[in-house]
Amino acid sequence: MSKKSFAVIGVGRFGLALIEELVELEADVLVIDKNFDKIEKIAKMVTNAVCLDSTDVEALKEIGIANYDTVIVATGMNVDNSILTTLILKDLGVKEVYVKVQSEYHARVVEKLGVDKEHLVWPEQDTGKRLATILISGNFLEYLQLDKDYSFISTEVTKKMIGKNLLELDIRRNFGVNIVAVRRNNQIMIPSSQTPFENDDEILLVGRNDLIEKFTQWLKQKKFVG
Repeated sequence: MSKKSFAVIGVGRFGLALIEELVELEADVLVIDKNFDKIEKIAKMVTNAVCLDSTDVEALKEIGIANYDTVIVATGMNVDNSILTTLILKDLGVKEVYVKVQSEYHARVVEKLGVDKEHLVWPEQDTGKRLATILISGNFLEYLQLDKDYSFISTEVTKKMIGKNLLELDIRRNFGVNIVAVRRNNQIMIPSSQTPFENDDEILLVGRNDLIEKFTQWLKQKKFVG
């Protein structure tokens, strides 16, 4: 399976943290900023870096922005620029758009433009590094950061879980995370230790952020590693 491709617009403190972690996670990353000095400093780190104005429609078309799986609008305090950039990205058909928002007003506007609520990034709550882990995983259906160390997520089961139950998998002992519920056929249920997981089940779990990351990495592996 080919790697997901990401474009990050804006190399501020948040954007830089996101870029560095995406690179660390070996993702294909395009960086866009209208400040040439910032682009020059980061160019050797990423797959591609381009100096342009993100509100320039033709420039974004020329670099093929719509071909990237996910674009993160990580621009600074210029809300108008962020909103216009988001509008252009949606019009150009970018598959997934994440936006760093500065206020409730900013959030409401970009939601009106078609950005999912789960794709709004509040800098006070999400660091660039944390967001990078979520984007690379690609498994999370819902994500809620409870505090700086703990989160709640929901994710789909994989083949290695189907037909097995909590007792067999012993997920709490192996990974230190707790499956608190299962969403099956749009109904929430509390699984017993003997309840086998079924295809299309969605599990809801809570745990420490690093242990959640370990668990989701295990989900993607082909073999069980206890």
